[in-house]
Amino acid sequence: MKTRKISLILGVVALILSSCASLYDHYTYTETIATKIQAVSLVEQSNESYSLHASEVTALKNQLQKMLAYEEGKAKNDITVRMWRVLNNDEKLIKSYLTLWEEKGTLSPVFIGEAKPQIEEAFDILIAYEEKKDKKTEATIIDFIDTIKK
Repeated sequence: MKTRKISLILGVVALILSSCASLYDHYTYTETIATKIQAVSLVEQSNESYSLHASEVTALKNQLQKMLAYEEGKAKNDITVRMWRVLNNDEKLIKSYLTLWEEKGTLSPVFIGEAKPQIEEAFDILIAYEEKKDKKTEATIIDFIDTIKK
């Protein structure tokens, strides 16, 4: 009887703890990786004429919007939504990079080399959070977002 009571208490505690946060979502995880690959590939090609890659840029922008819409539809998902909003912000990270590429026509290898790690980091942080869903990766996302806002 005592073992059953302890098992019941542990089950209730586990249920309460799991209901406080969003759970791992394989779709989000794989699509975030795919979006990162798509974004980094375009950054690496931005020393070429924008016009050669305009349709790929449009596809990436659509993917970013799709992921934001998907994440906004999930409950208990504020941190992930905040990060996708940063990635969808026209004045931050990948979206501002794509706008600059469109305006300039081509970007220099030096600029590409400086921007690429920042864009990769944003996706890597999001991927790590989706994979682990722990306080450390949550704090990393919050710190990153706070730094980007400055």
